[in-house]
Amino acid sequence: MLGTTAFGSTRSTGTSPSPPPRLADPAATAKPLLVRFFTLLQRRDTAGLDRFLSPAFQVERPDGTGSSKAAYLADYPAVGSFDISRVSATQADSVLVVRYLVTAEGLVRGKPYNPGPAPRLSAFSWNGSRWQLAAHANFNPLTG
Repeated sequence: MLGTTAFGSTRSTGTSPSPPPRLADPAATAKPLLVRFFTLLQRRDTAGLDRFLSPAFQVERPDGTGSSKAAYLADYPAVGSFDISRVSATQADSVLVVRYLVTAEGLVRGKPYNPGPAPRLSAFSWNGSRWQLAAHANFNPLTG
């Protein structure tokens, strides 16, 4: 079968991509995706992360630094434990955007990390067969 690329030409795909699911409750779909992401980090599953992250993946950190997929996979945080709460999600076509809080323990760039609940923002894109994490932003922990 042929598929259309971003530039309008065709390429062989082997199967037809499916349209994104229309989610009645985007948060109900988002929560397991978030758990999967943090579990992949926790297990240090680089191959799993490589499949789960979109080729367009970008991360933004609270200190203003960021990276692309390749740089992230070369130096991602070690997560020991995590708790995800206050999940709020919206969907528009093939994009799923999620706001939430994470309380996590682990190592970030070799330094212990356990700041308490910190806001996060993640965006997933539908690749024709599954959701992939396209963007992830970490914010400073809540105070007060």
